[in-house]
Amino acid sequence: MAKRNNQIGITILLIALSLGLFAGTGFLASKSSGGKETLTKAQEELTTVEASKANLEVQVQELETKNEQLLKQIEELNIQIQELEKQGVDVSVITEEQEDRKVAYLTFDDGPSANTTKILDFLKANQIRATFFVLEKDGYDDLYKRIVDEGHSIAIHSSTHDYAEIYQNVDNFMADVQSLSKHIKDLTGVETKVLRFPGGSNNTVSHRYGGKDIMDKIIPAVTQAGYVYYDWNVDSQDAAKGLQDTQVIVNSVLNQAKYNDNAVILMHDAAAKTTTVEALPQIVEGLKQQGFVFEALSPESEPVKFK
Repeated sequence: MAKRNNQIGITILLIALSLGLFAGTGFLASKSSGGKETLTKAQEELTTVEASKANLEVQVQELETKNEQLLKQIEELNIQIQELEKQGVDVSVITEEQEDRKVAYLTFDDGPSANTTKILDFLKANQIRATFFVLEKDGYDDLYKRIVDEGHSIAIHSSTHDYAEIYQNVDNFMADVQSLSKHIKDLTGVETKVLRFPGGSNNTVSHRYGGKDIMDKIIPAVTQAGYVYYDWNVDSQDAAKGLQDTQVIVNSVLNQAKYNDNAVILMHDAAAKTTTVEALPQIVEGLKQQGFVFEALSPESEPVKFK
């Protein structure tokens, strides 16, 4: 009887162990599936982090380069100050004037066009320098040359301005930039390194074609190629609709500029933007009344960037 009871007990124990093993196998399978999902998510996050890291490294390198340039400029200024002091010039007055200096950068995107000619005429008459972020267009060779000949900055915007094409991947974007860069150099002899991204560096339209992290990939590629990009801190609103009201453009610029001592002003000189040309005299007069002087952007200008 005792022997039979022992056999029953052993049988029950084996059944219990079998059930436990079955349950454990199901649990491990479930954990394995969940582990794969976790691993995939971790890999995606790692890719994003690595892209951000690369972007930060480029920004650090860019800042180090600018720091070296600034140190060199400071050294040159100190030499100039010493020379002025030897001549009996009160440099403290000059320093105070420099500290109070307000600079406006008039920038025009999407040209050249017939409006570019009108803008250049106005700027020449008023002895003002500006920056033109151009596209690659046939039939305007004289305007590319005139921009440079009259002392303005000619800069990279896009060869095609085709969002669907240029924002698909890094290679497409850089090919577009290189095409325009060659076009400008062939016509003017200038190898420009100033650039503005179509839509700005924080644009979201690029997400449709290259994914949400496409700009985090393009920006490092652009800076590594030696380009310095500029966004804006004053938006004229001349692109908010097909043909913006002249006074809206004027008010937008003057109302925003008063909060910036270093005003990078976004405007457009495409063929349709006739009211931008009309607004320009009032804009310039208003900025002068606010104490601004006018300069063209260069790679050494104070950076204005969204990201």
